[in-house]
Amino acid sequence: MTPELDIDGPAAPPRSNGELSFEHPWQGRLFATTMALCDAGLIDYADFRDRLIAEIALHDRIDDDPGEYWSSWQDALEQILLHAGVCTPDEIDRRAVEFAEHS
Repeated sequence: MTPELDIDGPAAPPRSNGELSFEHPWQGRLFATTMALCDAGLIDYADFRDRLIAEIALHDRIDDDPGEYWSSWQDALEQILLHAGVCTPDEIDRRAVEFAEHS
């Protein structure tokens, strides 16, 4: 079951004319990967959403750049995957390199 995304508030993904908006290909792949993991039951979207909000707040304190949304999303996903035991830190590092290579 695909999770229902927030329309507004801190967890709401960027949109343009009501459609999800990605500035870079890796952002779309990150989003799709997260939704696939939720659909497969490997991570819980509510837990991910809570982690995303916390990461956004952390990024806002460190760097007041609104473009940090997808970096916050990536950090939240990595933390959820580690906490759930879905991936090891080495696997996450390897996959991050793969995402970057396919930009």
